[in-house]
Amino acid sequence: MNLRNLTIFSAIVFVVASVASTQTLELPPVSWSCPMHPDVVETKAGKCPICNMDLKSVRLDTVWTCPVHSIVEEQREGKCPICRRELGQVNVAVSFTCPNQPEIDEVNPGVCANGAAMIPKRTVRSHGNHNPQHGGVFFMAPDNWHHLEGAYPSKGVFRLHLYDDYAKPLSTEKLREVAGRVVTREVFDANTQTMRDVASFPLDVNVDGRYLEAKIDSLELPAEMFVRIKFKVDGEEHRFDFVFPEFSEDRASIVTTGLAAIEIPDNTTEIVALLTAQSRHLRELIQKGAFGELYVPAFQAKDLALALEVRLKDLPLERRAGVLSAISRVVRGAWRLDAVGDQGNREQIQQTFEDFERSIEELQSAFSLVRR
Repeated sequence: MNLRNLTIFSAIVFVVASVASTQTLELPPVSWSCPMHPDVVETKAGKCPICNMDLKSVRLDTVWTCPVHSIVEEQREGKCPICRRELGQVNVAVSFTCPNQPEIDEVNPGVCANGAAMIPKRTVRSHGNHNPQHGGVFFMAPDNWHHLEGAYPSKGVFRLHLYDDYAKPLSTEKLREVAGRVVTREVFDANTQTMRDVASFPLDVNVDGRYLEAKIDSLELPAEMFVRIKFKVDGEEHRFDFVFPEFSEDRASIVTTGLAAIEIPDNTTEIVALLTAQSRHLRELIQKGAFGELYVPAFQAKDLALALEVRLKDLPLERRAGVLSAISRVVRGAWRLDAVGDQGNREQIQQTFEDFERSIEELQSAFSLVRR
């Protein structure tokens, strides 16, 4: 861990106030997560489906914290005792350390050198908080560090809030390094065979230095626009597509309550039907611009596809390798859809989904004659 990461790590570690006995502490189960892609979480050891690194053991939990006052940490939903905002749920890693020895970070409880029991701590995980803080639409940038929230509070006004990888707002100095614009209309240029911006508006740091703002067309709801942005002047330009069905209200943060599990049917035909239904649901979400919701049906489709793996024996031997490859692509595609959904680039999302959809169609075709 480099010095910058160590500083961030130290700043976000929450030490449990009461040093309760570890024998009475209810520990979350051990999961396995990728060091490079913390959104990858599995129930057993293995390789990361994105980068192939070895997964590392971790105990994951959630706490409720204030979108403005991150020092607030509660075990249940409620209001911030400082500003009365609604608390939002964030992901944390539970581990054990010794007083004055921050380098000690163990997944299981133990004993310190002085014979005292280790104390538990909760550390906010990178990308562990995707709750909009200003009632807008939240995305993660392709650089896997920046996060951004677009808000449309009223006609003609677009605001862009920028955060680091722990959803901490960027400083005014960092905001001034960003160059971007809001585009409300583009057309196809036959000469260059590319899309060309027709109506675009520069993003500037607002008067109090807290976010970027652009005065744009007075779009009616639902309002669609996209942002072209460079996080550094000489950096790569990224695109983020925003759809606002209603005006953004800077109020209670929208809480992510976690991934809903799906019940796996015993019947192969029903599994395939559910898998196809999830694919249709993903298409509908993409059409209406609900990119932040893609991860739920994507991961449910992943679980359904994996359930078909044990049914390979029902297929002719010559078809099994192809089906196993399609299942693997659905699994990788689910993680990919989760990642690009967070990044908000419609074209990239559409391409990823089309590959995902084709893999599901292969499974549907392969199991079409299996009736059990």
